[in-house]
Amino acid sequence: MSDAPFIVDSHAHYGCCSNFFMPDPSPEKMLEVMDKCGIRRVCSSHIVGLYSHNIEYAYEETLNILQKFTGRLYGYAIYDPFLIEESLKLLERYLPMEGFIGIKIHPAMHEYPLDGKRYEPLWEFASTRDTVILTHTYDATPLSIYPHEVATVQIYAVPKLIDSIAERYPKLTVILGHSGGHYYGQVQAIEMARKHKNVYVDTSGEAKGYGVIEWFVREIGAGKVLYASDMNWLDPRSHIGRVIGASITLEEKEAILYGNAHRIFRFAA
Repeated sequence: MSDAPFIVDSHAHYGCCSNFFMPDPSPEKMLEVMDKCGIRRVCSSHIVGLYSHNIEYAYEETLNILQKFTGRLYGYAIYDPFLIEESLKLLERYLPMEGFIGIKIHPAMHEYPLDGKRYEPLWEFASTRDTVILTHTYDATPLSIYPHEVATVQIYAVPKLIDSIAERYPKLTVILGHSGGHYYGQVQAIEMARKHKNVYVDTSGEAKGYGVIEWFVREIGAGKVLYASDMNWLDPRSHIGRVIGASITLEEKEAILYGNAHRIFRFAA
């Protein structure tokens, strides 16, 4: 991999999803795709910990992957707002371990609002440890949700809910996963990233249409945008193509594809 571009995927997943077709979600397949795409590192959270409350299992599975594929596959710790004490204990235990690079939360799947009180212990914990938090965000307008969902699920994760949190905890580094998902969510994500120095967006999601990368760069600057794919839900190649083919400078493309992640996660060269 020494000759491969330094691409970092900042938002992916381990495990499989019962209601989404994933032909081969194994770490070995992820590495095969990574090598074909020139992706050196992938930062993933385990689906089990996001879709259920079995976070200890998710941690164990993630740790096994990180130990087997050190230096290529990295992991997010998981915080469950309904298991506060257990979550904090697991964060204390696992975050110092090699390969864990941040914390993932999923307000929509856990059905608890991003700005709710049950997340307060997490903000306190992370702000004193200089830890990156990746949160799922999405547009909650009726025409923008998945067919099997109801609007109330994504209401818990609209980007504007990070506003008061980013204001009160300026030492937090928060990545708005999917950058709000669809247009109205993207507008909110841009507003939050422009307003708060500690808020970033990523490129993952299924609805990144023509000109979105240029729009993000124009509105908030390339330094606020991280390449991400949502693998194994989605194919990383389309998102790489959106960045490479965007009408932005080479330096801006490099920042999005690896530079920003290298800085935020403090990866060695």
